Amino acid sequence: MLTTQTGRLTIFLASVAVALCLSLLDSSRTSAALAQDPDFQDELEHGQLLFRQRKFDEALKSFKRANEMRDKKCAECYGWMTETYLSLEAYKNVIDAADKVIELAGGNNQLLVKAYNNKGLALQASAEKKDQKKLAAAEVVFRQGLAVAGAPPILHYNLGVSLMQLNRDDEGVAEIKQYLKLQPRGGYSDTARKLVENPRRARENFAPDFSFTSLQGEYITLDDLKGKVVLLDFWGTWCGPCVESVPDLRNLHKRYAKEPSFVLIGISSDGDEQAWREFTAKNRMIWPQYRDKDHKILSAFNIRAFPTYIVIDHEGIVRFQSVGFSWQRSASLDSAIQKYVKAIARSQEAR
Repeated sequence: MLTTQTGRLTIFLASVAVALCLSLLDSSRTSAALAQDPDFQDELEHGQLLFRQRKFDEALKSFKRANEMRDKKCAECYGWMTETYLSLEAYKNVIDAADKVIELAGGNNQLLVKAYNNKGLALQASAEKKDQKKLAAAEVVFRQGLAVAGAPPILHYNLGVSLMQLNRDDEGVAEIKQYLKLQPRGGYSDTARKLVENPRRARENFAPDFSFTSLQGEYITLDDLKGKVVLLDFWGTWCGPCVESVPDLRNLHKRYAKEPSFVLIGISSDGDEQAWREFTAKNRMIWPQYRDKDHKILSAFNIRAFPTYIVIDHEGIVRFQSVGFSWQRSASLDSAIQKYVKAIARSQEAR
């Protein structure tokens, strides 16, 4: 599959940025009521266990079975379904399940807040090509969540992102600042501060922050690469197409060797460090190489297939992604690199 700035990547990075889940998963149950129905309790807890194990398809089945035991009127079951569907990127299902929570939750504010939050996230994530109607609907839903007593600060953050996506930056910045005021060391505080500095981050597909020490002993961060066009090669020695691509990547590196505005970086998924070191040395892969043993960078970029090539422009925005083919078969990749390298040259000439 060959894609250019895929909507799927954009959606994933947005959903991460606005916080996928609230920490409200276990607080809504009434122990006395559950004790009267151990089968229901067992099914619900089994689904929660599967969810935490990231076995989302199986977890969903458990939550549905538990809901059947409550004649499909279990607000908590639907709440867990919103979490699970969100993890599966099934955004329409998230919205439907959230509406059921809102209908059935009664005075359970924690379930209501979670439902509004997840419904807003689903509307945001499904707003392809900056769908203004869905983004406006997400704004309404986040505001409904904030109107619930005890709403957590993260809803200010989510609302702020929605407003920035609607090009209402002053309002968006105010909401993000409110989040930082209430939760200055929250899980999204670093991202929040960057959004305040540059609201475009809510609208553009900025690459997630990353840092590593390369095989060559150089410490590299995304900030260090600003002003350059970056090609990230996500690969592995075990991957046939990745191995086949090495000569083409070597030629690419040689061709741009005298171009200071271009950097090629290899991010390996290898578990065997020795095999990786020997392969890169044998194949003269002299550009920066990193073995992502903890898969932190792979996860940040949502890498699910190999090889994957990602082009980041001089501002740090993801501009191109090619998945699953050898480099030689992805002629558009070279065109993308040339396009953004030339854009840097034009901007320098215009100064």
